[in-house]
Amino acid sequence: MKLRGIELTNVRRFAGRRAVLTDLGDGITVLSEPNEFGKSTFFDALHALFFERHRSSRAPVKALQPHAGGAPEVAVDIDLPQGRFRIHKRFLSRAQARITDAQGRLIAQEDEAEAWIDRMLDGGLAGPSGLLWVRQGLLGLEPEGSSAADRQDRDRNLGTRRDLLSSVAGEIDMMTGGRRMDAVLDRVGQEMARLATATGRPKAGGEWHRALDDAERLSRAEVEARDKAARLSGDLARRSEVMRMLARLTDPDAARARLSAVAEAEEAHQVARKHADRLAQAQQELQLARVVETAARQQIDQIRQLSDRVTQARETLRVAETRAVAARDRARTLSLRDADAADAHRQSAQAARDLRSRLTRAQQARLALAARARVADLTHRLDRAQALQAQLHADRAQRARLIITPKAMARLDQAQTVLDRLVARAEAQAVTIEFHADGPHAMLDDGTAVDGVWAVPGRMRVSLPGFGAISVDPGAAQGAALAADLAQAQGDVAQALHDCGAADLAEARDRLNRATRLDDALRQGAQALDDLSPQGLDAMREALALATAEAADVPADAEDAATLEPLLTAADAAETQAQALARSAHDAATVAGEARADAEGERRSAERAMADVVAEAGSMDDLVAHLDALAATLPDLSARSAEAARLCGTLADAAPDLITAQAALSRATSAAEQARRDADAMARDLATLNTRIEVLAEEGIEETLDELSGQRAEAQARADRYGAEMAALTRLRDTLDQARTRQRDAYFKPVLRELQPLLSILYPGAALQIDDQTLLPHALTRDGQAEALDILSGGTREQVAILTRLAFARLFAQAGRPVPVILDDALVHTDDDRIEAMFTALHRVAADQQVLVLTCRQRAFQSLGGSRARIRIEDL
Repeated sequence: MKLRGIELTNVRRFAGRRAVLTDLGDGITVLSEPNEFGKSTFFDALHALFFERHRSSRAPVKALQPHAGGAPEVAVDIDLPQGRFRIHKRFLSRAQARITDAQGRLIAQEDEAEAWIDRMLDGGLAGPSGLLWVRQGLLGLEPEGSSAADRQDRDRNLGTRRDLLSSVAGEIDMMTGGRRMDAVLDRVGQEMARLATATGRPKAGGEWHRALDDAERLSRAEVEARDKAARLSGDLARRSEVMRMLARLTDPDAARARLSAVAEAEEAHQVARKHADRLAQAQQELQLARVVETAARQQIDQIRQLSDRVTQARETLRVAETRAVAARDRARTLSLRDADAADAHRQSAQAARDLRSRLTRAQQARLALAARARVADLTHRLDRAQALQAQLHADRAQRARLIITPKAMARLDQAQTVLDRLVARAEAQAVTIEFHADGPHAMLDDGTAVDGVWAVPGRMRVSLPGFGAISVDPGAAQGAALAADLAQAQGDVAQALHDCGAADLAEARDRLNRATRLDDALRQGAQALDDLSPQGLDAMREALALATAEAADVPADAEDAATLEPLLTAADAAETQAQALARSAHDAATVAGEARADAEGERRSAERAMADVVAEAGSMDDLVAHLDALAATLPDLSARSAEAARLCGTLADAAPDLITAQAALSRATSAAEQARRDADAMARDLATLNTRIEVLAEEGIEETLDELSGQRAEAQARADRYGAEMAALTRLRDTLDQARTRQRDAYFKPVLRELQPLLSILYPGAALQIDDQTLLPHALTRDGQAEALDILSGGTREQVAILTRLAFARLFAQAGRPVPVILDDALVHTDDDRIEAMFTALHRVAADQQVLVLTCRQRAFQSLGGSRARIRIEDL
């Protein structure tokens, strides 16, 4: 599988837009963009497209949704052996999945599209992606977290590595038991008994034992000499590196450049500081000029305000004196008018009281006559109400005896209908007997006379007078069931008649009709009684007694109320008018008195204000002279302030940034000091390395190593002649361990075969050791020294992890499962020299492997080469 294009719509920072990643080639493709551009967004979206269902709402899917909401969409164009296809998924809202071919024909959609992806990935891409797709921030080969998701990722990656190595290595032919194993064990025992003890150790004093001792002693000496030679080689390499770094730090041109940068920064900082001091002094002069000008203007305003106050006080005093004289005259006139209006009101009030007393007696007489008419009407209505109440009592008693209700009647009709149907069915199905009686009628057990044709629904007994009795049984089970239904229906009818209080249906209907008529009569009688006496008979009787008492009280000297009412109305109007005039006159006199007091108070206040202002102002001539003097100095003060403001503006516009100058000086000084400290450290390291190299060189390590190697080879050859058979049999002594060892070597051989050339690009002569359990590198051997990966630097761990991923990518391709390698902001801890070597390793793998590199380090990755991908962003 190879990626050809990725398209995102409404995903994270591309809200409301479409972002298309194109130009993905066969080898290395680099997407180099700054931070926050959306590179990791493409990585996460691609992961969700392959490993999340389109209807999923899990956290990886929700993380694609932008803050503004909406449905994220992801599409990718891929090349397969069958041709080019496009996979498209829409998540969260109106979720969908579609597979189309290069001509745009729909291949599969929805669940069929998910199944097509599963078949294409042949059991899932999750394993290969965990090995070959490196997320941003992942340093090693495995997620280092302790969460359940991290543990699942580690287990899934382990299973993927195991399956891949097994498929590449093939079957390992092992010898695990049986007759062949027994024969070999016997032969081994015989041969070992000749050369060694029962425990398998060489016999003491034997040639093999002595040869082994010599070989072991010489081997230890050789190992020690080889270690010293390795340290010497390492020290020489380190000295070359230190000398190169020291030369770069002590380069005269670089030193002069650093000193020049510090001098320029100091000069710029001094210029900025002096300019800031001049600006501060100009701002102080501007502030002083503005203070003097403001004080002069305030004095002029105060003098003018004081002059205006003197003029205003004089005018206020004149107006107050005029108002006080007018108020005294008006108050005197309105006081006399108030006394006259009060006398007129008292006279009109007395006349109205006299007429009101006469009218009261006349109205009492008229009310007594009206009460007599009410007595007659109330007596008639009370008689009718009492008669209606008696009739209602009688109707209620009669209605209480009729217990039937419309519901009970409805139940009776229903029960009777059921009974009639059953009787009709019984008559249609029953056996019939025809009776002809010349004498007494035949009788049933219940006393019913039988004559003519008679239906026999069930077993029945008929008495025949003078003859005896006869029993008739239809004999059918259906007749017995029908008889039971008839009995139940008859019981229901009897119960319904009992509920209605009637003997039969006709009587029940008659009772219901009577009850309905009584209910109507009760409603009409209650309404009529309520109309005659809304408040009850007792209230009507009380009203009758009150009207009778009022009719008996008629004054003897009563006048005609109709004649007195117009006179009283006119008298009331005259009193009201006189009262209004008196109140108006009194209010006017009161207001005038208050106005006179207010006017007098205002006059006195104006006199005091005039005296205060005159005392504060002093001589008006001196005041005017001081005002003229201040006004003459004001233009000069304004000109000084304007000039100071102009100077401040000019200095502020031309001022250099003091903070930036300070930062530049700090940076230049820090860089120079750091270069000095680094040079000192490199010089110390160089002295130490020179000392160690001289010591080892004086020992003649190379010559000693050659001599010991020859002696050890001779001793080992001698021991081999005596112990060749024993050495071979010893390797078979622990069959299971040996089998596991050979199996492991064959198991790891494919990945080591792909990994070793890549490792040699960065660390010549180094080797990696792979752990049996995790199937991952766990130690790096350099210069004969094995180092655990977890104690190495972050850069070295990162490089080993990426090289291992590239080796597994080669194995996936060999196993027929090619998967693109995707690196999201990788190699962030790698120095400049080794990153070039890593670029070479990437190109070595990219000869037949697609590699997609996402990075924000544009300058560092310029030398990577490869094709450059581009992102096209379109508004929707």
